[in-house]
Amino acid sequence: MITPKRLVRGAFESADLPRLPFIPWIFTHAAMLEQIPVQRIFADPTQYTKCLQNSQKLYGYDAIISSFDASLETEICGCPINWRGDYEAPAIRSNPEFDLGRLDDINIESASKTGRFGTVIESLRRLNRVAGQNLALVALVNGPMTLTAGLTGRDTLKGFTERPEEVIRDIEAASRFLLKVVQVYCHLELDAIVITENLITFCPPGQFSWLRSIFSPIVNTVRFYNAFSILLPGESSPNNITNLLDLGFDGIVAAGIDVKTWHKIRGERSCILGKAIPTQLFNSGLKELQTYLETHLPQRTEPGVFLTTDWELPPETPPDNVHLVMNMISNL
Repeated sequence: MITPKRLVRGAFESADLPRLPFIPWIFTHAAMLEQIPVQRIFADPTQYTKCLQNSQKLYGYDAIISSFDASLETEICGCPINWRGDYEAPAIRSNPEFDLGRLDDINIESASKTGRFGTVIESLRRLNRVAGQNLALVALVNGPMTLTAGLTGRDTLKGFTERPEEVIRDIEAASRFLLKVVQVYCHLELDAIVITENLITFCPPGQFSWLRSIFSPIVNTVRFYNAFSILLPGESSPNNITNLLDLGFDGIVAAGIDVKTWHKIRGERSCILGKAIPTQLFNSGLKELQTYLETHLPQRTEPGVFLTTDWELPPETPPDNVHLVMNMISNL
């Protein structure tokens, strides 16, 4: 019997698979299932690991993710956070005067041994020991534009027009820092690294050539460690997919695009499709979700495609809705 790990890696190799791999972005929902506040699991690698494991065991999806928390990297950079509800990631306390030039001085190896980041790293290490042979393990990392916006609180997109040199300098500094974060994750022998960058689809088209140079070191590093790079842009459409494809990722998450259109736009590129279910549907009625899946799921298992969600699954998602997805892809 093929393992979930083999399913995920097989999708990136465009292998013929018995079913679509399913990689939902489940983090705060896992904490809610355990009834343990997010702040508490970040304080204890044992509870953190248990939450992620038990959620996967409940639903049977194919990959466990590291976290879904935009404040994780900003906190390593020295940016304060504010805790909110029990099942919410913390809010970032941005500083318009934040100097991204100092990111080059951060010792990321030391940071990976303490605090919340240390909990995430230790949890992944444990998960790899006990389940890494069978389950895919995936780390999520802020993209450089997202990190820059989080640290400074400024409108990064507007900055391309109003102060382009400063914004480009800041994003380049952020990307150098994130490369070090990615290397720490890659040393754990994970299967994929996801870059969450929900600003990128609104980026001026003329910046994509430069953005490719920003992302290339990250993508190449991930490949060096025999893992796969995935871009999670939040929003995408057939109109902007070509620009995203040119960035060189191994996979792109996209909602609202069918497999046939994807293959036509992709051409000879080796990038695979993360066919995304809109997360808001997981809080709708079971019938509405089923209708969407019947309409938009591929009619058969397609090489080079995995199923996912377009953003993090809401913490209050009814478990029956996740079970429905697993049941439907098992019957394709």
